Amino acid sequence: MATSSFNKDFTLNTKKAVESFERIMSTPKKSIKIDRSLVSPEKERRGEQKLEQMLSR
Repeated sequence: MATSSFNKDFTLNTKKAVESFERIMSTPKKSIKIDRSLVSPEKERRGEQKLEQMLSR
């Protein structure tokens, strides 16, 4: 995906929009815990190998 699709400009035109944006930015995000037991060492190594192949191209 082109990075230009993420380069968006936005303007907060009203006080209500500014307050809403401040509320969104000040709310802490919930962290997501990853259950590492779902991936076997074999699958993890295979994934690492695939990643190395893709990055070496």
